[in-house]
Amino acid sequence: MNDDQHLSRVERRRRELERERLTEQARLDEQTRLEEDARHETPQHQGPVEDRFTNDSNRSTDTEQGEHPFLNRQADDARTAHASNKKAESKRKTSKLRNRGFSLPFGKKRKAKPRRDERREPVRDTREPKRKDERRDAATAAPKEKPHRRRWKGKVLAILLLLGLVAGYMATSPVTFLVMGSDARVGESLSGSRTDSLQLMEFVPRSRTVQNVSIPRDTYTAIPCEPEREGDKITHAFAYGGADCTVGAVEGLTEASVDGQVVITFETFMELIDLVGGVNVTATHSFSEKGFNQTYEYTEGVSYAMDGDMALAYARHRKTDTDGARSNRQTEVMSAVADKLASPTGWTKIPATYRFMKDEMGLEMNPLQMASIGMTMALQPQVDKLQIEGEDAYIDNVYYYQPTEASVQAVRDALDLTMWGTVR
Repeated sequence: MNDDQHLSRVERRRRELERERLTEQARLDEQTRLEEDARHETPQHQGPVEDRFTNDSNRSTDTEQGEHPFLNRQADDARTAHASNKKAESKRKTSKLRNRGFSLPFGKKRKAKPRRDERREPVRDTREPKRKDERRDAATAAPKEKPHRRRWKGKVLAILLLLGLVAGYMATSPVTFLVMGSDARVGESLSGSRTDSLQLMEFVPRSRTVQNVSIPRDTYTAIPCEPEREGDKITHAFAYGGADCTVGAVEGLTEASVDGQVVITFETFMELIDLVGGVNVTATHSFSEKGFNQTYEYTEGVSYAMDGDMALAYARHRKTDTDGARSNRQTEVMSAVADKLASPTGWTKIPATYRFMKDEMGLEMNPLQMASIGMTMALQPQVDKLQIEGEDAYIDNVYYYQPTEASVQAVRDALDLTMWGTVR
């Protein structure tokens, strides 16, 4: 006898229902597999599968209805489990479809992810938080700009410092400057005029000294623009070749290299004094001299506040003394102008004075040379006055001032200075 015959009718029915449930579960699994295959193949198998599913469902329903309450409850449990499995399977299918990028015709739609070429690198979502190693790399990489900028700042500062040192070195180098006083009267042209006075000045800032060499106008020397003659009066150099010829004659006589120059006439001399607001000069000789406006009386040792006309009369007087004394008075006036510009009240007048001397007096001097001269005068230097000494001489019945060899050599040695003001 079979083992099932010893069981009660209820137990046998329960086992039959359990076998039917397992059979139904296997059928559902098979149906699910077929539906998955049907999505990738032709839809010809969908009809028979659905028909079989419908027939089996009807038989199951007929079998499960109305024998016993216990059996009905078992059938309900089976149907509930079947519905749950079907719902879970449907969710799995939906999730697979969404992951593959298909849009669903119902429910909440998710944004489909665009397909990417496998050869491209995956694009990182900027909203994704960075990993710890990436944050650490970013934190260590960010401050690298600061040392780079500091290095550039250091290089720029080093270059500026080097330029400052070079400019300071050049600004404290000796400067030789030639002042040519033309005898052209007011309204007359410089062309064809002669130099009434020549002052060669060497400024040495580091030793706070000024070498001032006065060259008499009749000094006999070689003239570059008169090669056919052995020598001539140095005052004729300006008449024959202008400022360049005069500079060449002075350099040949003193063996000094002239760095800058200026040409002063009676008119520009007075305008320069008035431009700086007048000068204060203490007279070193007693005399009277007629100016353009009036006759002026000067007493030795008395200080005068001079305007342009009074200063010109003081500088050009030579009736009662020598050319050397007149050159000294001209130096006194020019030193007074420099002192006026070097004072705090005269700083604002330096640009206008520089423009006037450049435009009207033919000033040739670069900014570094100006700085050297201004620095020397601001330090209240010691002024060493030198003069070409000589003897009166007549050559072809023409008067000349013949310089002595010893005097010329002494001037050359005095001008041959180092940057520290010592003789080479």
